[in-house]
Amino acid sequence: MEKLQIESLIIKDFSGHSTPEEKRKITNWINQSSANKKSFEAYRKLWKDSRLLTLNDKIDTELALKESKKDIPEFNRKTHWLTYWKQAAAVLVLSVFIASAFHFLTRLDQNEDEAIYQEVKAAYGTQTQLQLADGTTVWLNAGSRLSFPTSFENQQQRKVTLVGEGFFEVTKDSKHPFIVSTSRLDVRVLGTSFNVNAYENEDEITVALKEGKVSLLKTTNGSSKHVLDLDPLEVATYQRNTNKILHLKETDLDRYTAWREGLIVFFDDPIEKVVSRLGNWYNIKIEVKDKELLKEHITGTFRDNSLEQVLHLLSLMSPIDYYFVKSDENKQKVVLSRK
Repeated sequence: MEKLQIESLIIKDFSGHSTPEEKRKITNWINQSSANKKSFEAYRKLWKDSRLLTLNDKIDTELALKESKKDIPEFNRKTHWLTYWKQAAAVLVLSVFIASAFHFLTRLDQNEDEAIYQEVKAAYGTQTQLQLADGTTVWLNAGSRLSFPTSFENQQQRKVTLVGEGFFEVTKDSKHPFIVSTSRLDVRVLGTSFNVNAYENEDEITVALKEGKVSLLKTTNGSSKHVLDLDPLEVATYQRNTNKILHLKETDLDRYTAWREGLIVFFDDPIEKVVSRLGNWYNIKIEVKDKELLKEHITGTFRDNSLEQVLHLLSLMSPIDYYFVKSDENKQKVVLSRK
């Protein structure tokens, strides 16, 4: 029995809508192996936990985090300075999203072509690593989120949606292309490793290819058009405002991928890009008060630094001064001025 089919049967049973024949199929499937029995118990626990998340008006966050630490499978996240509970909180959205998917599926008849989607988000100031059903490994940068199907079975393509920044090591499958969809560009591959930076609040979408080959597709009104192929160590930057793509060759991609090690790297970057990167990393609004600062470029690497420390170091290496104020949303923001 296909995985999606048994999942649908189990969901119907948990929701009280299964027929005697469907109950019999579930029992037979459970008795086939100890692995199936363990899977059924995992489904039961997830169903119970997800219903609590869906129905309760208030959630004991601390308790949820403790339980998440015990029950969430190991994602092999590679971090150097992040506490585990922050990453557990980042992945906790999985249960909420699956709860919604379960609720939706109870309204459906068995349909093997219907995909169940999950979403993982990396908390601000963290990086999260996960593995997809096809074996593809994904790293997500701070504040980024990835939506993906729990299984690629019966799918003509392996499509995921990225908001933010992610590094992908894609399992090769020549029959099922892997597609990373962003707001304006799609990245199509068969098996390779590459970085995609597509934060919604930035003016550019950047794709940096480490190994293999990728194709860039421009999406307009639901249709895609091929615009460019990338070879290893090539970078493409799509400018949202001008609708143009810059294509260049790099000797080293560290400036694009070092974030996986918890590093913030700037290499002769304009203040606008520095402000955008720090804003996404620390989830804070940064305003450039003195427009003369827009002429400045920054080179530097930061690791294990608080926002205050980064700003202090920037003030030492450039004519930047800074101070904290309350924004319109009554949240803290940073204002940059010239010394």
